[in-house]
Amino acid sequence: MKKAVLLIIVFFISINMSAQEPMKKLELMEGKSSSIKYNNLNLETLLQVYDETSAAHLIGDIYLAVYNNDELIANFYLDHHQPEEAYYTKIYNNYFLTFEIEQDRKYLIIEKAHFGKAFGLSTEGSCIIAENDDLFELEITDYTSEYGYDAPPEDENRTYFSDVHYTLKIKTKDLEKNVSFNSSEVKDDFVIEIGNYRIQILSDTYKDSSALIEMIIHKK
Repeated sequence: MKKAVLLIIVFFISINMSAQEPMKKLELMEGKSSSIKYNNLNLETLLQVYDETSAAHLIGDIYLAVYNNDELIANFYLDHHQPEEAYYTKIYNNYFLTFEIEQDRKYLIIEKAHFGKAFGLSTEGSCIIAENDDLFELEITDYTSEYGYDAPPEDENRTYFSDVHYTLKIKTKDLEKNVSFNSSEVKDDFVIEIGNYRIQILSDTYKDSSALIEMIIHKK
C-alpha cells in the first residue's frame, strides 16, 4: 500500500514539473506561424528564407522575427556571406529565445533565463534571471557613439578612432548600481564583478538606433 501511495506521489510531482514547461523546441516553417503558448507568452513567428527569386545579394540569407502579443521581441538575421558569425540566443524579460538550425531544419527554442548561458541583450529589452532565491536584473540604459581624431589636424601622426560608451543598470536583491564601459575594452576576457555575480562581456554590436551586447552572467 505504501509503495502504491509513493508511486502516486511521484506521478503527480512529474505532472507538476511537466506543467512548468522548462523548455520548448518548435520546428519552424516558412511564413507566419499560428499562436504559440509558453507560460505567460503568446508568440507568433515569421520565418523568411531568401531563395533564388530574391535579390542576388540576399539569396541564402534567413530572417526570423518573434512576436509576443503582436509586439516584436526578438529578430535574427543569418547572412550566408558570414557563416563564421554565430547567431545569438536573445533574451526577452526572463526568457531565452534561441534560433537553431539542425540538418536544414529550423527551430525556435524557448526556455527560462538562467545563469551560465551566453545571450544577447538589446537596448530595446531587459534581462531578468530568477533562480531559487536569486534575482538579477539588467538593462542597457545608455549607449553613445564616439569618434574622431586623437590629435589636431597639424599632427601628421594623428589616428582616427571610433568607440561606443555603454551604461548598464544592474539590480540584485542586495544592491542597485550603474556600470559603464567602452566597446574598445571588450576583448578576450572582459568581466564586470558585482556582488555575487560576474558579467562576462563577449561582444557588442552597435547601430545608429540600437545596440546589442552578448554576455554570460555567472553566479559565484
